[in-house]
Amino acid sequence: MAQTRIDPFPAADLESNRAGRLTPDQRKGFGNLERGIRKDRVMLGLIMGVISALIFTSNGPTTNALERPAFGAVFAALAVALVAYGLVITDSLTRDLRAGAVQSVEGAIGKHTDYSHGSHSSITWYYLEVGGRNWEVGSLTYDAAPDVGWVRLYFLPRSHKVVNLERLPDRMPAGMPATAFPSPEAASQLVGTLAAAWRSHDTVAINEARAQGEAMKNAMDEQMARAAVPPPPALREATPLEQAILGSWAMGPVSMTFMPDGTVVATLPNGRRQNGKWSIGADGKLHSTATGWEQVADAWVAGDTLTIAEDGRGLPFHRVTPS
Repeated sequence: MAQTRIDPFPAADLESNRAGRLTPDQRKGFGNLERGIRKDRVMLGLIMGVISALIFTSNGPTTNALERPAFGAVFAALAVALVAYGLVITDSLTRDLRAGAVQSVEGAIGKHTDYSHGSHSSITWYYLEVGGRNWEVGSLTYDAAPDVGWVRLYFLPRSHKVVNLERLPDRMPAGMPATAFPSPEAASQLVGTLAAAWRSHDTVAINEARAQGEAMKNAMDEQMARAAVPPPPALREATPLEQAILGSWAMGPVSMTFMPDGTVVATLPNGRRQNGKWSIGADGKLHSTATGWEQVADAWVAGDTLTIAEDGRGLPFHRVTPS
């Protein structure tokens, strides 16, 4: 499928597209596409006309004398139809450009391709899945579209040409606030939803479950980035870290218990317990083997929260009060 623009999703055109209109640049781009399609039809029609003339004027075997006029008439009819279709008859894209109207649909996005293989070549068709429909696009548009998430897709109502696309805010799974790390129950529920969608082969349900998973991941990444920023010294525990860190801390299904003798016990999401060593180095960082390998990270205690931060990602653990 031919492309009409270098940027398939121009942000500068979104305001007009949201209002249901094509912009002048979009009209020009799709107008060039329309003229190219019409030109191809006329050229193919002329080729059919030449073939028809050759058939009528050929001096082949007399056994084909009755067949030649029939074949010539077929090619002549095709020539007339293609030339008329290219010069006179208006198609859906032409009518869309005359009207200049744009429609939109919202939903979780998916992508897939179809292939047709011949003896010497192959053809690839590219599709976006939005709102329960497949939208055929070019490879540039396909590559530029997000692989997962919630989007609004803008299209021409008759020809169904995609003219723009914008990413919409993430939508968290029902009942889960964007300000909290996902609970094990929420994660298990999402996995179950995705598995059920795959079994049903419902592309809408699959894409929505994938979008919810992406929203959960993005929310966690954002929270960990915020958590990695150390609070002002006045808000930190005044007690030295070697003492403030002692005790048990939990973050969702993960917990860590720091002992005075320099040992640490970590409980992992699968329930397995991992024993290790910990210390506060001369660099002021937490040195720990709780994960099974040597880890060096920034750490601080503020109130009832122990934050362990590394590579711009912070993990906030909350103090576990003995029952």
